[in-house]
This record gives sequence, C-alpha cells and structure tokens, in this order.
Amino acid sequence: MLGSNFLTIAIVSRILTPAEIGVSVIGMAIVGFASSVREFASTSFLIQHKELARSDIQSAFTVMLIFTLVTAGALAVLAPHFAAAYEQQGLSPYLRVIALSMLIDLFPGLVATLMRREMAFGKVAVINISGAIVGMVVTIGLAHNGFSYMSFAGAWLATSCITALLALAIRWQPWIFRPTLRHWRRMVEFGGYNGVTALLAKAYEMVPYLLLGWFLTPQAAALFNRSMMICQLPDRLVLSGAISVVLPAFSAAVRDGKDVKQPYLNALALITALLWPVLLVIAVLAHPIVEVLLGRQWLETVPLIRIIAVASLFAFSCEMNYPVMVSLGAIRDVCIRALISFPASAAMVAAAVYFGGLEAAAWSMMVVIPFQAFVSLTFLRHRLGLEWGEIASALGRSAVVALASIAGPIGVVGLTDFNFALSLGAAIVAAILAAVGWLIAMSMTRHPLLDEIVLVIPILRRVARPAPAL
Repeated sequence: MLGSNFLTIAIVSRILTPAEIGVSVIGMAIVGFASSVREFASTSFLIQHKELARSDIQSAFTVMLIFTLVTAGALAVLAPHFAAAYEQQGLSPYLRVIALSMLIDLFPGLVATLMRREMAFGKVAVINISGAIVGMVVTIGLAHNGFSYMSFAGAWLATSCITALLALAIRWQPWIFRPTLRHWRRMVEFGGYNGVTALLAKAYEMVPYLLLGWFLTPQAAALFNRSMMICQLPDRLVLSGAISVVLPAFSAAVRDGKDVKQPYLNALALITALLWPVLLVIAVLAHPIVEVLLGRQWLETVPLIRIIAVASLFAFSCEMNYPVMVSLGAIRDVCIRALISFPASAAMVAAAVYFGGLEAAAWSMMVVIPFQAFVSLTFLRHRLGLEWGEIASALGRSAVVALASIAGPIGVVGLTDFNFALSLGAAIVAAILAAVGWLIAMSMTRHPLLDEIVLVIPILRRVARPAPAL
C-alpha cells in the first residue's frame, strides 16, 4: 500500500498542476468534515466491546447506515453550493462521486472491522492492498487521460467497489446487514464521544486547506497539502498498518486483565527510533526529496517541509494514543482531550493563515503540534500511571540515534557551503551516511529496536552482539 501511494504521488504530481490538485485538496477537506460525522457511529465500538452478539453487529450496521445516508445525501445536495462558494464548478461532480463512494465504503468497512477484532489481519491486508493497487492504477490512468482532479474521485469510487466485492467474497455473512435498532443506544453512546472527537480533529486538520483555498488560491492549499504529506510519510512508513493492529491488540490485553503501561513505553521507543531520524533527514534533504518525489513544479514546498518536519518530531505519540485510550475504555477522556486541543489548534492555524499566509501556516505547526502532544500525553499518563521521567527514559536512546543519523547529511551539506539544494548523487551519499550513523548509534546505545531487527535480518547479529571483554 505504501509503495502504491508513493508511486501515485510521484506520477500524478507530475501530470497535474498544483492548481488542479488544489481543487482536489479543497474537495477532500469538505469531504473530511462529512466523513467525520460518520464517526458518531464508529466501528471502533465493535472492536473494544467485550461481549459481541449478532444483534450488536446488526445494530452497529443500522446506525452506521443511517449516519452514512444522511451524510452522503447532504454532501450530494450541498455540492453545488460548495462549488459556487469556491468558484470551482468542478467541485460539484467531485463531491457527488465521493458521496456515492462513502455509501459503498460502509460494507467493506464493517467487515474489515470484524476481521480486525478477530486478529485476521492477513485478510484485511489482502483487501486493503488490492484496493490500493486499483486506486493507484485508476488515479494515474484518469489523470493521464485528462480527467484532472476528478481522477481522485474516480479512484475512490473504484477502490470502494473492489474492496466491497473482496470483503463480501472473503466473509459472506448476509445476516450482518440485517437492519435492527435493538442496541442502538450503546452504539450512539460510544459514538457520541467518538464523533465529537473525530469532528474536532477533522476540523483542525482541514482548516488550513479550506482557508488557504478561500483567502489565497487552490494552489496554496495544494502546496500546504503536499508539504504535510511528505512530512507525514515517516508516520505512514513507521505506523503503516500498525495502528489498525494497536486497538485490537491493546483491547485484547485489557480484556485479559494485562498491564499495558510497559508495552506502551516499548512501542514509543521503537516508533521514535525510526520516526525521528527520518524526519530530520527530510528536513535536511527536503530539496532533493521534492525533486524526486513531486517534481520541480513543487519546489515552493521545500521551506514549508523543513519547518513542518521539525515540528512533527513532537507528534511521536499522537497516532498511537487514540487506540490505546479507546482500548482502556477512556473514550470520554479522548473527547475531553479533543475539546481542549483541537479548537485551540484550529484557531492558531486560522490566525496564522489569515494574518501571515502560507509560510505562517507552516510556522504555526511549531506551536500546535507540541501543544497537542502535551495534552494527549497528559491524559494518557493519568490512565496508565505514567511519569514524565518514564517517558523521557523510553525516548532517550532514540534521541541519540536521531542525532547520530543526521550528522552525516549535515556534513555533506557543509561540504557544499551549506547549499541545501543538493544534487541527486550528493543526496544519495547523505542518505547512506544517515543509515550508517543510525545503525552505529543503534548498536552503541543497545536500542531495543535492534533486537527486533535482528530477528528479521540475522546477518546483523554480529553487529548487535556485545564486544568481548578485554
């Protein structure tokens, strides 16, 4: 899935202009709000629920169907008004195609949720990978044939159809989709907190795109979107597929009465040992990365990427905290946390866009992301009984590894009189030095991630083995 996403981004960013992609970004921001409303009927209810009867599943499907019909219907009806507001008439068919896709997504989404609860991640992977490949082929094909930003809407529809067919073929249980409202109160009670959380999170996430498109141009929205996308690639790389496993795994541990404090700290150490070095390398090598991944027409994103990449160092726990809190039954705390962090974050980003424009929006991340991380960890500490010192201890070796990893790239930049616009050859040398520095630091600090890697790559056992005493 990650490979197909890389390839899609690289090819489509060269076919379409930033202005064309900007229209899609605005459309996806609008859809983001609509999609978050569906979280008032979240499938997470099925994963964390201890005893799951057939009527629970059927009630969940019925509530989800109602919310999806209302959301997709509203999106289709309001599409022409959004198009008029942004003076982009193509937004209307774009939004209507996606509204149809949202309806179809309901079926594979429910089936995949039940598979994740049962730890059947192999089957889920088959569905997701197939959908990703279809989405890639359709997106590139439509873009190449002149469908502009509608390529993304068409790809979503194709992906929805293929994942629905595969999910139903792998797990054909028609009784799942038999409507009933027998246990709707349980679903709505859980979904109330979850829906508010999702709505606030999505509002914060989409504010810069909507405002940049409104006050500036669709191109500005696209530039910010691509900057965020590149800075989020390490997250996707490190946590790709992991988050969908975290909630079922931690929920199962809680149901069995196991302590999840130490597993959480171990997970933070493993994540940051990969995430932090990659983010620092992106900050230094932003120019060649953009040239290779997006093409020269996107070089305006380089200064934005450097700022956001450094700010993203503080986001090391954000993706994992939500599933852990849900597994602990702390969905109310998650909602309160969202009420504190997301409105304030959205206000800071909105002020930055309004008063300073595109670059100010990037700089606002330096305040917003650390603020969100602090609020999120504060709530989680209370639930797990964590001390700040324990978190710092879990992250200490990762910080050393990150600094060692970036030493080589900075040295290469220094040899070019600190010209960050490195050639492809120089960038490759810098990347190799970063990898060497990372491996040496991993061995010297005895980082726990090295033990996990050794299990996969036996040749590294000699590197990981302690030196004999003299």
